[in-house]
Amino acid sequence: MPTISEPVSTRGVCSLLSASAAGIVLYEQASRPLASAPLPQTGDVVLVVGPEGGLTEGEVTAFRAAGARSVRLGPTVLRTSTAGAAALAALGAAIGRWT
Repeated sequence: MPTISEPVSTRGVCSLLSASAAGIVLYEQASRPLASAPLPQTGDVVLVVGPEGGLTEGEVTAFRAAGARSVRLGPTVLRTSTAGAAALAALGAAIGRWT
Protein backbone atom coordinates (compact mmCIF):
# COMPACT_ATOMS: atom_id res chain seq x y z
CA MET A 1 0.00 0.00 0.00
CA PRO A 2 1.34 3.44 -0.83
CA THR A 3 2.42 5.65 2.03
CA ILE A 4 2.41 9.40 1.52
CA SER A 5 4.93 11.20 3.67
CA GLU A 6 5.19 14.75 4.85
CA PRO A 7 7.34 17.03 2.68
CA VAL A 8 11.06 16.41 3.19
CA SER A 9 14.27 18.09 2.10
CA THR A 10 16.27 17.01 -0.93
CA ARG A 11 18.73 15.30 1.41
CA GLY A 12 15.84 13.46 3.09
CA VAL A 13 14.51 12.27 -0.26
CA CYS A 14 17.99 11.07 -1.21
CA SER A 15 18.13 9.01 2.00
CA LEU A 16 14.79 7.41 1.19
CA LEU A 17 15.89 6.66 -2.35
CA SER A 18 19.19 5.14 -1.24
CA ALA A 19 17.40 2.79 1.16
CA SER A 20 14.74 1.66 -1.33
CA ALA A 21 14.64 -1.31 -3.67
CA ALA A 22 13.77 1.12 -6.47
CA GLY A 23 13.58 4.88 -6.73
CA ILE A 24 11.48 6.59 -9.39
CA VAL A 25 11.40 10.33 -10.01
CA LEU A 26 8.73 11.86 -12.19
CA TYR A 27 10.55 14.38 -14.36
CA GLU A 28 9.07 16.04 -17.41
CA GLN A 29 12.40 16.12 -19.27
CA ALA A 30 13.08 12.39 -18.85
CA SER A 31 13.19 10.33 -22.02
CA ARG A 32 12.22 7.00 -20.41
CA PRO A 33 8.50 6.40 -19.85
CA LEU A 34 7.30 5.15 -16.48
CA ALA A 35 5.95 2.00 -18.16
CA SER A 36 9.53 0.90 -18.96
CA ALA A 37 10.95 1.42 -15.47
CA PRO A 38 12.20 -1.85 -13.97
CA LEU A 39 10.43 -2.75 -10.73
CA PRO A 40 11.78 -5.02 -8.00
CA GLN A 41 10.08 -8.28 -7.01
CA THR A 42 10.30 -7.27 -3.34
CA GLY A 43 11.12 -4.19 -1.31
CA ASP A 44 9.99 -0.61 -1.22
CA VAL A 45 9.55 1.57 -4.28
CA VAL A 46 9.98 5.28 -3.60
CA LEU A 47 8.10 7.50 -6.02
CA VAL A 48 9.09 11.16 -6.07
CA VAL A 49 6.54 13.67 -7.32
CA GLY A 50 7.86 17.19 -7.46
CA PRO A 51 6.13 20.41 -6.51
CA GLU A 52 4.08 22.60 -8.81
CA GLY A 53 6.59 24.18 -11.16
CA GLY A 54 8.71 21.04 -11.24
CA LEU A 55 11.97 19.82 -9.80
CA THR A 56 15.23 21.65 -10.36
CA GLU A 57 18.02 20.07 -12.38
CA GLY A 58 20.08 19.97 -9.18
CA GLU A 59 17.38 18.01 -7.36
CA VAL A 60 17.06 15.51 -10.18
CA THR A 61 20.85 15.11 -10.30
CA ALA A 62 20.94 14.45 -6.54
CA PHE A 63 18.11 11.91 -6.81
CA ARG A 64 19.87 10.09 -9.65
CA ALA A 65 23.07 10.02 -7.61
CA ALA A 66 21.05 8.38 -4.82
CA GLY A 67 20.02 5.61 -7.23
CA ALA A 68 16.74 6.84 -8.68
CA ARG A 69 15.65 6.62 -12.27
CA SER A 70 13.93 9.61 -13.81
CA VAL A 71 10.86 8.85 -15.90
CA ARG A 72 8.01 10.69 -17.54
CA LEU A 73 4.32 9.88 -17.44
CA GLY A 74 3.59 10.93 -21.00
CA PRO A 75 3.76 13.81 -23.44
CA THR A 76 1.95 16.27 -21.15
CA VAL A 77 2.87 17.55 -17.70
CA LEU A 78 0.29 16.85 -15.01
CA ARG A 79 -0.32 18.86 -11.88
CA THR A 80 1.30 17.53 -8.73
CA SER A 81 -2.05 16.44 -7.32
CA THR A 82 -2.79 14.36 -10.42
CA ALA A 83 0.69 13.09 -11.30
CA GLY A 84 1.08 11.03 -8.13
CA ALA A 85 -2.28 9.31 -8.54
CA ALA A 86 -1.63 8.61 -12.23
CA ALA A 87 1.82 7.18 -11.48
CA LEU A 88 0.47 4.96 -8.68
CA ALA A 89 -2.21 3.64 -11.01
CA ALA A 90 0.38 2.88 -13.70
CA LEU A 91 2.65 1.14 -11.16
CA GLY A 92 -0.31 -0.85 -9.82
CA ALA A 93 -1.09 -2.10 -13.31
CA ALA A 94 2.59 -2.91 -13.96
CA ILE A 95 2.88 -5.12 -10.88
CA GLY A 96 -0.40 -6.89 -11.58
CA ARG A 97 -2.24 -5.46 -8.60
CA TRP A 98 -5.60 -5.69 -10.40
CA THR A 99 -5.21 -9.04 -12.15
